Amino acid sequence: MQVTIYGSRLSPFVEKVIRGVQRKGLTWELIEPKSPSDLEKWNPQTGKMPVVDFAGERLFDSTFILRKLDERVPQPPLLSDDPVSAAHQRQIEDWADEALYWYVMAFHWTPKNAAATAGRMLGSMRVPGFLRPLLAPLVRRRIGGQLHAQGLGRLPEPVLAREFGEKLDDLLRMLGERQFFHSDEPSVADLAVYGQLKNADDELSPEARDAIRRRPKLVEYLKRVEQATGG
Repeated sequence: MQVTIYGSRLSPFVEKVIRGVQRKGLTWELIEPKSPSDLEKWNPQTGKMPVVDFAGERLFDSTFILRKLDERVPQPPLLSDDPVSAAHQRQIEDWADEALYWYVMAFHWTPKNAAATAGRMLGSMRVPGFLRPLLAPLVRRRIGGQLHAQGLGRLPEPVLAREFGEKLDDLLRMLGERQFFHSDEPSVADLAVYGQLKNADDELSPEARDAIRRRPKLVEYLKRVEQATGG
């Protein structure tokens, strides 16, 4: 089955879905946005990515996409066959998507990182160079407003760094001695965590990148996920 994925790998949710598709051994094509209007066209409901086309059936939201993927291609499964372990995996997936995501966003959009992040975002959408200085402040204000409303955007950077480090340590505690979360095979939990931390391990958010790389066991875990989902 050929899978068409609409979105950019700058999005942790697109990366999460790509890793799931590769885990299933499927071929895929990535169609990247050329302008913000593409997102509205692909996903009129929310205007967000990813959107995936499964042989004519279009889905949005990475959680729903991976759920449908597991239904259509059951092997290898993306959830443990043990219902308690599967419940834990779904909880970690949800936490990564809804909480860890905002920590990564906050680092990308701190005052010292925001200009470079906005520039890359606009560049990925092929916005003409002469328009980027005009649009970048608008993008920064919009996303900065979201972070402020969510709460993490109000934290001083040292506090944000401390809290992020504690979350990374919690991930390692939950992982324990297993290869993956609550399993010896990757699940939706690992795909979600990988997508967020791959996005955080970035030169445009050096504070988040350094926090990850100071934890060798976390780096090794991310490599395991990468190898198990297509390299």
